Amino acid sequence: AEEIDFNYSGHPSEYDDEEIDHERPSHHANYKHPLPLENAMISGDDYETSRTCLPKSLYQYIFPPTTPRAVQLFRLENIAVPACYLLVGLLQGLSGPFTNVYPLDLNASEAQQATISSLKSLPSTFKLVFGFISDNFPMMGYRRKSYMLLGWFVTSLSMLALLFFSDLSKEAMELNNSGDIEDYADRRVQFANAKDLSTTSFGTPPTIPFLSFSLLLFGTGFWLADVMGDSIVAEKAKLEPEFSRGHLQSTCYACRFFGLMIAAPCSTVIYSTYGPKAVVVLMAALPASIVPLIYGLKETKNVPVAST
Repeated sequence: AEEIDFNYSGHPSEYDDEEIDHERPSHHANYKHPLPLENAMISGDDYETSRTCLPKSLYQYIFPPTTPRAVQLFRLENIAVPACYLLVGLLQGLSGPFTNVYPLDLNASEAQQATISSLKSLPSTFKLVFGFISDNFPMMGYRRKSYMLLGWFVTSLSMLALLFFSDLSKEAMELNNSGDIEDYADRRVQFANAKDLSTTSFGTPPTIPFLSFSLLLFGTGFWLADVMGDSIVAEKAKLEPEFSRGHLQSTCYACRFFGLMIAAPCSTVIYSTYGPKAVVVLMAALPASIVPLIYGLKETKNVPVAST
């Protein structure tokens, strides 16, 4: 096999006459690697220098040596991308039953139920706007990861507000539906006496306007982060070799639908068993859990903004 020089991008070097350091660096850098011309795009990594405990066949399956490192999704610097898609699927599955059932438990009218569903999905119509803003107005020098972080922060914050400023417990939900007494304070005492509970053990469930506003914020952060994930995948897909074209997107969408498949039935069981509060706790905690992965996401900083 012919020995080929590789630059950082993984393509054959154009500077054949330059002196090149032939010392082999660590597995985090590119190096001279003997491969035939048709396999010119390589990751710059190999099993021997990776210091991994995985079997060689499994390591090369997860990190194919014939693909650039930038499109190897399960590298530490790229793992936030499939994690983002997985989180999108999980939150879609968790929020579906909550959005459809909880307003009914709050005695929402049909018009209010339709409004809540519409407000939650309304931010998806602004996906092009989110993409345009991230392309032209970098935040802290980054066009993607900063906005992805902001999106998941808003998503988590909206659910935390719902948790802290209202009572989502099953007792509060039952209280809202109990008795014919119009005055809430009297009904609360009546309900507490019937259940042999203290009136301080539960509070007031959220109002329909507050629930609607929280879900609107949730949808805004959710779709902002989703657009950033799509943008990163579109950029990385340009680096894929011909023989693996499309593998990047199919892997990400597989993560998304796997999360949806797992979360949808689990959400129904959790809501029925533990009440809406447990579902909202998960919807607040999961976006916060991805923050360390987004911080480690590799993205070029201060890229010149092209005119649009």
